[in-house]
Amino acid sequence: MTAIAEQAGASIGTLYDYFPDKPSIALALKTKYVEEMDEQWKALLHDCGKLTRAALADLFIEGALRFMRERPAYLPLVGAPIAYSRSKSGRRPLRMTFARALQTMNPKLADDHAFIHAEVIVQLIKGLLAVYREAVPKEREKVAEEFRKLTRLYLMESL
Repeated sequence: MTAIAEQAGASIGTLYDYFPDKPSIALALKTKYVEEMDEQWKALLHDCGKLTRAALADLFIEGALRFMRERPAYLPLVGAPIAYSRSKSGRRPLRMTFARALQTMNPKLADDHAFIHAEVIVQLIKGLLAVYREAVPKEREKVAEEFRKLTRLYLMESL
């Protein structure tokens, strides 16, 4: 906690006023990152109508990778034993963002099908994060490439 307070430029007492322990700091940081990631997806997918399916698949994977690279604490938090969970209604906006992007690619895609496909993509991204986190650094790009292929194939077949 002392090192965290020093990094934050705060006193240890001030840190303890807001966070009783390291898990509470990790939970607050993970919550902030999830909110930031949701906003990132909205921005990235805002104008995806000009993309090919392969480019959209790559965007899903690259978006997740870029987020991790820009926030080095995110990857360790993904696997941390933190009691973090969003309600179904809390998870819905991200799935809807993904579903709208998929419907941009295929306007004939029904809302319920688009939502299911969005859920699968969310799970693919979660899988990427889990495998990437466990991989040794020199193998991570290979992991990312395999998930790019998987996501491309999924979008080619499902849309």
